[in-house]
Amino acid sequence: MGYLDKLEISNRVVSAARPRRRLDTAEYRRRKLIANIEEQIELVALALEGKPLELSRKRGHGVARVRPRLWWKEVPDGSFYTQIRYNKVPLNLARRGTSIEAGSLKRLITVYRTVIRATAAGELDQAIRDAARKSRP
Repeated sequence: MGYLDKLEISNRVVSAARPRRRLDTAEYRRRKLIANIEEQIELVALALEGKPLELSRKRGHGVARVRPRLWWKEVPDGSFYTQIRYNKVPLNLARRGTSIEAGSLKRLITVYRTVIRATAAGELDQAIRDAARKSRP
């Protein structure tokens, strides 16, 4: 008698992988926006340190230095404004406008962290939905 003869063998299929929890669309969009805002925070930190505004991104098997799009702009009086974007479309925040006045570059990080909290709470879901519709071909 062989070793396999001692086992109870059947044709039942057993999935080795654990079933993944599928994100709903709103949660996926929130996470995507939060990741993009965190990238902008990193760029503001680089600007404050006086370093070049470049980030490392995976490209194939290597890492490339890229220059991402900045969401903020300095106006002639020295203050900064920013727009929160989803798929390159500025979000209409609280139905009042698309730009946020930050004042200084340092305060821009605080503004972005506030927007992250609002996004996580679901306050921007409608604006994200509208921007996603606009960006579709």
